[in-house]
Amino acid sequence: MRATTCSLIAVLAFSVSGCEFLRETFFDRSPPFEAPAPQPERETRPVLVALDADAVLVGMDDTVQCLGSAGAAGRANGWTGTLTECPYPYTYEVVLAAGTLPGRVVLQEVLGPAVVDDAAVPFRPLAVVTVTNLSGQSFRFESSAGF
Repeated sequence: MRATTCSLIAVLAFSVSGCEFLRETFFDRSPPFEAPAPQPERETRPVLVALDADAVLVGMDDTVQCLGSAGAAGRANGWTGTLTECPYPYTYEVVLAAGTLPGRVVLQEVLGPAVVDDAAVPFRPLAVVTVTNLSGQSFRFESSAGF
């Protein structure tokens, strides 16, 4: 019985000393980790605009799709509103040339200011959609067909 009792005491002493070893080895006693401040989220931007007779579909660069319905406010020359069915409450404006009833039209983004040549007749698109984000930056999309 004495050998068993001594063995248990030795195992117990070794276990307690082993716990201290484990604590120092596996648990870091350095100052607590402070997470860095989160980076401000960048605003997503529209990259694709498709126009239908009574709605505009806007695809964002994070693959979210937004809808802008003409609803009762739809007019022959266009409409304005706020994008729905997505987390981005961006405003939009649809401008149609007089007498234009668009079918399904995909618009291209216009980058930079328009270069005007006084000698040439300026291109006027049949449809223009301008999407404005919450910070006031506007993105302009035009149809390739015009007059």
